[in-house]
Order: sequence, then C-alpha cells, then structure tokens
Amino acid sequence: MRKLRSLIYQLLRKAPDAIYFHVIYLYLHRRFCNFRHPKSVSEKIFYRMRYPDPAFSVLADKVAVRDYVIERAGQQYLVPFIGVYDTVTQSQLKQIKEPFVIKANHSAGQVKVIKEPEQTDMAELAREANQWLSYDYAGLHREKHYRNIKPQLVIEKALLIDGEVPADYKVLVLNNGDEQELYIQLIAGRFTDIRCQFFTEDWQIAPFNRRGYKPLQGDDLKAPGCLDEMIQVAKALSEPFSFCRVDFFVVGERCYVGELTFTPVAGEFVLDPVSADFELGRKIDFPEHVDLTQPPRHRVRSSVSGEAGSASV
Repeated sequence: MRKLRSLIYQLLRKAPDAIYFHVIYLYLHRRFCNFRHPKSVSEKIFYRMRYPDPAFSVLADKVAVRDYVIERAGQQYLVPFIGVYDTVTQSQLKQIKEPFVIKANHSAGQVKVIKEPEQTDMAELAREANQWLSYDYAGLHREKHYRNIKPQLVIEKALLIDGEVPADYKVLVLNNGDEQELYIQLIAGRFTDIRCQFFTEDWQIAPFNRRGYKPLQGDDLKAPGCLDEMIQVAKALSEPFSFCRVDFFVVGERCYVGELTFTPVAGEFVLDPVSADFELGRKIDFPEHVDLTQPPRHRVRSSVSGEAGSASV
C-alpha cells in the first residue's frame, strides 16, 4: 500500500493542482473532492491545502508560532527553548549538555531526540540537520502554506518521562462560528506498538477512529491530569480558525504546546466510519474568514506559574 501511494505521488508530481488534488483525494477516500462546496473534514482540509490562508504560514512556523502562544495562552505552555539557527555547527551542538530535541521549523518529521548528548556524533547530527533546511516540504504533498516559511533549525529541551518521549495529545478544535467542539486524539507507542484513539471533551471514547490504527488499551486510556487546562489552551489558540489541531506534550501535571497544524497529515486523515467525516465537517465553518487582529474571547486560567526558559547556544 505504501509503495502504491508513493508511486501515485511521484507520477503526479508535475501535474496541475486540478488533477493532483482530485486524484489523491479519490485514491484516499474513493470519491471525488467537492472543492466548490466542501462538506466533510477531509474536503475542507484539501481545500486548505489548495487555497491556504496566509495566517497558516505564520502559525505553522515552529519559531513564529511561539509569540502567538504567548499572546493567546501564556509563555508557560512553551517547551523550554535552547536556540534557533539558520545553520548549526558541531561546536554549537557540543555545548549542549542536557537531552534536547532538534527539528526543522518548516516541516514535519524532520526531528531528532538526543537523549545522551555525550554519546552522540555531533558532526553527523549537524550535517543531517542542515540538510533539512533545503528540503521542499511544501512540495511533498502540496501543503502550500509551508512554502512561505523561512527554513530554520529549532533546538528545545527534551521533555522525557523515564527517559522516553511522552505521549502525544492532538486536540482537534472545530469551530462553526457560534461554538467550538473538540476531540482529543491520543497516539501512544509511537516508537514501539503505535496505537490511536479519539476522545470527547469529557474523555469518553469518540465513536470514530483513524483508519488503520489499533485502539488504545490499559493505562493509555486514562485522562491526563491537565486535561481541562489543555482544552482551555487549545480553544484559545484555535479561536480565529474554523478548524485547527493543537499538539501537546504532557509531563506530569503540565502540558506544553508542540505545534499548530492546519492540514493534518496532508489530508491523509481518513476516518472510520466514513459518516464521521461528514458529521464533523458540518461543525467546521466554511468559507473561513481568519482575522488574527481580533482580541481573544477565550482566556486561559493557568494553574501553573513560571515561564518557558530561553537560552542561546
């Protein structure tokens, strides 16, 4: 299946948008995409990929989004910063003595978690990370808003639990103009036995899941202690948009914003049952009118004091 999908993308690489998006959507969903009057979640994601709002470029940037998080929620929800680089050198990396994460700001998947800096080949890490900067992520699946992001490297403190990367909570906020509804997608076992589950705002299992994923089990089904706060932050950050996914890392009783996503998994967001695609789509306002100048209506009542530290290397 993966080989077939890769072949389709390669064959369509130079195709015009009108052909590219329709063929990819047909392959994924077994139906044509209604770009003129999109109804489902998947159609509205594909519409965004083809006709992105300029604000998406600003907030999909893992550097620029930090100011937005501070303004709308608070600095305490940022992962502690080490530095931002146009390119990084071996000597700069060798100065970091604690576990850290290095990633590109203009893409997804280009990330390394360095748990033991003293055991890491920093010359090789610098070489690999600098190569990310020339990668055309926007062209991979035509998520056009990534093209307007200046490529940089971001280094943050590694958030680890017993030496492992914490679970990844993805909060999908649907906004129809009058009210917000959200679902929490929890992905566990990302590097072992990956599983996925959607939950409602009150942490009940949602009546749908992402196709191809096994459901969670055991302790993974427990709600995080900071669930209410995480929901507040997600609603505050998503308020200007008809749809937004806010990713969180949870460490103990604290939640940290990982990133904001406007076209999750490049539209390869296939839900089971198919009816959920349309039921959720009705809760997403269209056409979308993004205005970041409007003051926020939702305020976060933080239970945590303190700031996300910043340091240069």
